[in-house]
Amino acid sequence: MKRILLFTFLVISIAALAFAQDRGVERRGRGFPPGPPPAPPEKAAVTGALTIVQGFLAVKDGDTTYYAAGLERYIGFIDSLKDGATATLEGFAAPVPWNDKAKILRVNKLTIGGKDYDLGPAVADGFRQPGGRSKNCPHGWGRGRF
Repeated sequence: MKRILLFTFLVISIAALAFAQDRGVERRGRGFPPGPPPAPPEKAAVTGALTIVQGFLAVKDGDTTYYAAGLERYIGFIDSLKDGATATLEGFAAPVPWNDKAKILRVNKLTIGGKDYDLGPAVADGFRQPGGRSKNCPHGWGRGRF
């Protein structure tokens, strides 16, 4: 009886391991029609009061909300970087697919409190492409990072 139970458990375990494997790219996205390609990031400069929108630092410019990607890591290091402070953000803006009144702004230059801060390279390739891969990273290393 023990052998039969052990054999049955072993067969079920092997079957579960075999069917739990990911089949890779061929199955991802199945069932969804291909949409239009995302718009490329555009160079943008926004001036306004910094606010917190849905837990992210943002600047509202008219009807458009620009979410400042990565700017929160400088809180505490730049004294003037506070909620309500007037700032000028320069960088590349990419549209948010599910919200036509919002854009994600990768900030390359910040002007706040009369001082200029250079925050990174002025390239648009910092945005990830669909599928979580960068244009320059065809093998998919570094997934999940901005």
